[in-house]
Amino acid sequence: MRRGNTMPLKKSALLAALVSFMALAATSHASMPFTETIATLPEGSMELLVNEEFFTYDSGYRRDTFGIGFGIIDSLSARVYLQYLHKGFPASRDAALGDTFVRLWWYAGTAAGGALHWGVLALFRFPTGPNAYTDERWRNLALGNNELKLGPVAQYEAGAFFFHANLFCVFREKDREGFYNGLYLNPVEKETYRKAFGLNFMADGTFLDPKRLENDYAAASLALNTDTLYPFIPWVSAYASRRFSRVHEEIEEIPIEGALVNPLLFSAGARYFFSYNAFAGLSATVSAVRRRHYPGEIVGVEMRLQF
Repeated sequence: MRRGNTMPLKKSALLAALVSFMALAATSHASMPFTETIATLPEGSMELLVNEEFFTYDSGYRRDTFGIGFGIIDSLSARVYLQYLHKGFPASRDAALGDTFVRLWWYAGTAAGGALHWGVLALFRFPTGPNAYTDERWRNLALGNNELKLGPVAQYEAGAFFFHANLFCVFREKDREGFYNGLYLNPVEKETYRKAFGLNFMADGTFLDPKRLENDYAAASLALNTDTLYPFIPWVSAYASRRFSRVHEEIEEIPIEGALVNPLLFSAGARYFFSYNAFAGLSATVSAVRRRHYPGEIVGVEMRLQF
């Protein structure tokens, strides 16, 4: 009798835990176009993604993103993104290779009785695309300079609703000025320690030298999604960023984020989960900042598969 009463109880508890875990994982499975989430790939797993973005400004552009992700350990994930750019749609009149990204995500844990989840994200941009400072054809689709986005990502669970928040500092290279040469990593050099490996903001030429930070900016976003309509997951988000200082140099007087534009973007979309491991999504973004040669609207289509 005792064994017979225990087994159904254990199965019920296991099922409840599994359903709860899958609901949380599904709603935070992947980042939204302008909001990162706490999605963490399980150790030993992989993810494939394909994104298509359609930009309505000028004569229209399309940007393809192909990515692969790896679950390194249960709290650490890495992803690599490659982009390809097209001018005009549906037919492409010109094309170019875009920038390359490496995304490192560390899941830190929970707080507030398990309702709050958080971690730290580092997104590295590598300049494999056209230089936005000198090639106006592909501005706002590629930067062509090094960049590092760094900061916390949080998710708060309130019943069937999930609130997501990002706050990033974006360190940007200025027209191929050199980016990582502000770091000092040689352990046998005295200068390495005097400049605190390049993090001494009071020393000239370091990574955090205030002169090098003038073209950097802060970015924040908020998003909300819900699993009440699962397998449909609708979401909305708002994104804004602001440069740390005014534009001083003529070469930076270009209509891109982090230069002449401090954007304010509103997005909405939905995803359909074919299974826990696969989904497709559709999104639309509208810019409240209207400027010539700057995207006013963006439509996105995405597909992801985890295995």
